[in-house]
Amino acid sequence: MPADSIDTLERAALAGDRDAAAKLGLCYLTGRNVAADPARGMSLIEQATRAGDPRGAYLAATIASTSFWRPRSWEAAFDYLLQAAEGGHEAAQPALRILAAGPSGAVDESSDWDRMRRDIDLDAWATPPEPRLVREAPRIEVIEKFLPPAACEWLIEQARERLQRATIYDKATGGTTEDGRRTNTQCDLDVEVGGVLTFVIRARISTITGRQDTAMEVPKILHYSPGETFAEHFDYLNHAEPAFARELATRGQRTDTFLIYLNDDFTGGETRFPELDISHAGASGDALLFSNVDADGQPDEATRHAGLPPTTGEKWLFSQWIREFPRN
Repeated sequence: MPADSIDTLERAALAGDRDAAAKLGLCYLTGRNVAADPARGMSLIEQATRAGDPRGAYLAATIASTSFWRPRSWEAAFDYLLQAAEGGHEAAQPALRILAAGPSGAVDESSDWDRMRRDIDLDAWATPPEPRLVREAPRIEVIEKFLPPAACEWLIEQARERLQRATIYDKATGGTTEDGRRTNTQCDLDVEVGGVLTFVIRARISTITGRQDTAMEVPKILHYSPGETFAEHFDYLNHAEPAFARELATRGQRTDTFLIYLNDDFTGGETRFPELDISHAGASGDALLFSNVDADGQPDEATRHAGLPPTTGEKWLFSQWIREFPRN
């Protein structure tokens, strides 16, 4: 968004344009093309929501489902999601259907949004299947049927038109950079894209890992076309690299990786651990959890792994990295 568009949005929001208020609120909330001001961002989003804007309600639902800017309220999050669905928001409607169906129920394709809101059972979502231990050290676990098919499809659709070239950490700067060792694409499930359903999924991950979702990085959807790969690498941050010192001091080590396989209509594309002679490709909805550190919390070189290229079809994954320290 060009800088002058912020001025245009400011004028429109001041004049009562609810869509402009929602868009401007998102800019202030995230610091996109304007100095971050979360309080102003939330105020604008609330203004849009009170005026009946579906985008504002969807964003308000996401904010309420996090604990980044204010205490979490699932009840408020689901109420705002209901408002967004009633307003025709294209991501809110299937998300509400999926949440109402639960992790193992059939999705209702009707538009009885009030009933679906009442049917949401957060306890059911927070009770995932028991993991199956694959290896003790480094710890690798498989969780079968972690997500229902409809949730997998929703995540794919959220990312499909937003994919960008995937990056790796830049050892020189501590930032990120494109690299020939990683040729797939990705989409961040940020506050605009992720929605309440993503935070419910993270709550489900919390039950498995015993870690607060505030210790989780922004989740990503990963996409691999035939031949695209992520060559052998480690998910932990190397203490020996000076560029990572500040990151490690603030958020600590990246201790765990949680992957959800969102489809299985491809060949090849395994997650490969060469040091352990383990390759894994889950069915759609299955999850893979592995530790990146040893029992003492130190980086474990045996966790070197690769995302092998699919030979036919496209591979879609949900990727969640978990840090040592919660986000402040």
